[in-house]
Amino acid sequence: MPRGDRRKVTRSVHIQASPERVLRAFLDVEQMKQWWGATRGLVEERRGGVWTLAWGEPGQGYKYVVAAVVKSILPGKRLRLEPLVYFNAERAVLGPMRLSISVRERGGKTRVSVRQDGYGEGPDWDWYYQAVVQGWKDTLANLKEYLESQGSERGPS
Repeated sequence: MPRGDRRKVTRSVHIQASPERVLRAFLDVEQMKQWWGATRGLVEERRGGVWTLAWGEPGQGYKYVVAAVVKSILPGKRLRLEPLVYFNAERAVLGPMRLSISVRERGGKTRVSVRQDGYGEGPDWDWYYQAVVQGWKDTLANLKEYLESQGSERGPS
């Protein structure tokens, strides 16, 4: 089995927000602009729909883009994106990969877990894998801060 097929990134965090609200933050482009720093996006909230986010300064082109197809969605429970492809102006196009986001309430908090896998081989893949390891740690911390700072409000929709 190639090393890339064994590599996966898994991260989780507990957030003081409902499972529905946490998963909604991964489906609402306006929210992802706030907590994830995306510049633009398009999400079709249905099986077979597109899930695409771009980062970069307006008028200067995109720095990177993540594009995927919604493989499955269970509101308040899980979102699976597959295939997922990563575009970076300075690297090779990387994919296809898989991303799964699940939420589960326990003790008044929601545990959100992400799993990203399907990495290939080579220097660009090695670089990307390391970036994703740190990236999900930072991204989930941003999500937690964003949702908990909203308090009991529903947050932007």
